Amino acid sequence: MLRSDRLVRLARERGWLGCQAGLALLVASAATAQVPRFASSTALVVLSATARDKHGRPVSDLRAEELRVYEDGRPQPLRHFSRAQDSPARILLLVDSSGSMDVRLKSTSVRMAAVQLLAALEATDQVALAAFDHRYWGVVAFTRDRAQILAGFDSLEPFSSTALHDALDQAAHDVASQGEGRRAVVVMTDGVDNASRQTADAVIERARSLDVPIYAITVLSPLDDPGSPRFVGGPARSPDMLGRYATLSGGAAFAASDIGALRRAAGQIALELKTQYRLGFDPQPGPARFRRIEVRCTRKGVVVRTRSGYLPRREGRAGD
Repeated sequence: MLRSDRLVRLARERGWLGCQAGLALLVASAATAQVPRFASSTALVVLSATARDKHGRPVSDLRAEELRVYEDGRPQPLRHFSRAQDSPARILLLVDSSGSMDVRLKSTSVRMAAVQLLAALEATDQVALAAFDHRYWGVVAFTRDRAQILAGFDSLEPFSSTALHDALDQAAHDVASQGEGRRAVVVMTDGVDNASRQTADAVIERARSLDVPIYAITVLSPLDDPGSPRFVGGPARSPDMLGRYATLSGGAAFAASDIGALRRAAGQIALELKTQYRLGFDPQPGPARFRRIEVRCTRKGVVVRTRSGYLPRREGRAGD
């Protein structure tokens, strides 16, 4: 247990940082990021997208004319197209630092996943670190210095209850406020939530409207992992909420209970970020209701993944 004076100090620090996290990340990012701007960027609906061939391999050489964008089933002209090479990525690592992670295997696995991911990213990519227990707070602002991120990991101490859904909501909105460019949230957690004020469905509904892919690495004990030879069995697992977050936002979800699975998950996430496309189209006028989005490719066997939709602003322009 932490000493009482340490608890008070920690609560004060986390309370202040929780309120300031978005501002700190925004200021640091705006000062250093150099990313291309879209023409009429305030009006365009912007999509982050990844493409895979029939063998599951990423496709990084698509041309704009090979893509078709549909809003509620109606084709829309593509107004902007860029590839991953055109801009650095900004990735917010969101780490579960709640009491449920106070197991050496879990905390060690999360750090190992971060090490693998940082090593796989490009040197020009920027990374920020945020953490959560019953609150959400910034740890390291966007930087290219990987040592700062790892030092931030070492400063975390598992404590308190877990508000996973609240944290994901805040993290996605923080990254969405950073401006244009490739971006994503990567959450590392055991998947427990026992303190969120918001429901998963409410957060997922808002996440569907944001152009921030959510990647999730769920850290499991081998005893709880059906894919592990040490799995002891048990009742069927509940629906994977993190998988829903990932699917509807255009990201991906992974579960890992050993170093090999952690390496594969981190490598897969890094590879997708390296081959991410940015697409833009003009929204159609109409009521401010949720609109479904689909991106198709004319190249045989290629499947494109992106967020499932967006909510336009009241004046008919695309909103976050």
